[in-house]
Amino acid sequence: MAIVEGNEREATLASRPNFALLLSGQFISQLGDRVAMVAFPWLVWDTTRSALSMATVLALFTLPYVLFGAVAGGVLDRLDRRGVMVAADIARGGLVLAVPLVAQHSIVGVYALAFLTSCATVFFDPGLMALLPDIVPGEELLRANSILSASEHITEVLGYAAAGFLMGLLAMRTAFTIDAMTFGVSAVTLLAITLDRKDRAERRPGCGEGGAARPTFRDQIREGVSYLVRHAGLRANTILAVAAVAGVGASYPLTFLLAARHFHNKSDFGFMEAAIGLGYIIGSLTLTAGGRRVRKGFAITIGLMVMGVCYALAPVLGTLPLVLVDFVVLGAANAVMLISIDTYVQSVVPEHLRGRVWGARFTLTQGVYAVGVLAAGGLAAVVSLGPLFGVCGVIVFVPALIGLFVPVVREV
Repeated sequence: MAIVEGNEREATLASRPNFALLLSGQFISQLGDRVAMVAFPWLVWDTTRSALSMATVLALFTLPYVLFGAVAGGVLDRLDRRGVMVAADIARGGLVLAVPLVAQHSIVGVYALAFLTSCATVFFDPGLMALLPDIVPGEELLRANSILSASEHITEVLGYAAAGFLMGLLAMRTAFTIDAMTFGVSAVTLLAITLDRKDRAERRPGCGEGGAARPTFRDQIREGVSYLVRHAGLRANTILAVAAVAGVGASYPLTFLLAARHFHNKSDFGFMEAAIGLGYIIGSLTLTAGGRRVRKGFAITIGLMVMGVCYALAPVLGTLPLVLVDFVVLGAANAVMLISIDTYVQSVVPEHLRGRVWGARFTLTQGVYAVGVLAAGGLAAVVSLGPLFGVCGVIVFVPALIGLFVPVVREV
């Protein structure tokens, strides 16, 4: 009987054209992003040979979340979310297309384009998380998040591997052109999605019903942040998310330097990221099959603890094949943790607050991510990679171990 019910749920989700459009558009767009995320740091590394400069361009992708994340959440709850996301796609496509031309004249210009591209992304990512519950019902959210995450990390396997090929055989301009084109595909598929505007408007307060005055933009942002702070489970969930992104952020430049310094091959960085993506696919599919039988809190804490161990092991394994196996396990644990975190947030936040809550969380988590990237990049100039990977592991492992004994975390 359980198997039949599971198949019915899968068939129901697979038959939703809106979800299929969202899935296909993001799959193509994220393929381009993977290529660009290898091209950006290599472009800076080839120009400067500086670990800090390379980390800076990675951090610039997250700084706008700190500056504009809460504002973006308010905009997404105040305006049409899909329209904002389409505008963000168009802006990102144009900016990425300009990178090779600007790089010929100024590395500072490349930094500026990275920053502006991320500014547009600030309005896209929270919008995607807030839009999903409008496309699939609550009982299918875990499965939908798992499928989206598996799809995203399939693009890591394919995109990062393709990036290594492109960097070695074709002009770097090709990587950025591909990414720009995929943003166009994302915009088209978003526009093809049909939403019940009347139903969504009725669920949003402050839209003029009963003659009530519409709250100010500042009040709306404050309401979202207040909900995040007051909700005990959401607050604890956010603390664990911050611990996760601190470790992941610090590990990103360290992984790049592990490939550049120890294995001396730019394609190896792509292979390492692809291994994490492969693991994420495995973790996503595992959670899709059995996630309803596992508490989200338990999945979050155990996933983080496994990630911590994997980070600590990475620099001491010695050979690329062993590092790749370690990163596959890391990716699987990351999937179990992150999908559980996202599904919990989507299930407890009211529809009219989703954009603001996700915007506030992105502000916090991406700010911490940026600090982790910059700190690791700077310290890597004077400290060996082994201790730095070890610190990443501790940052992720210890909060999860504590959370395992906290009921509001463990029992969700």
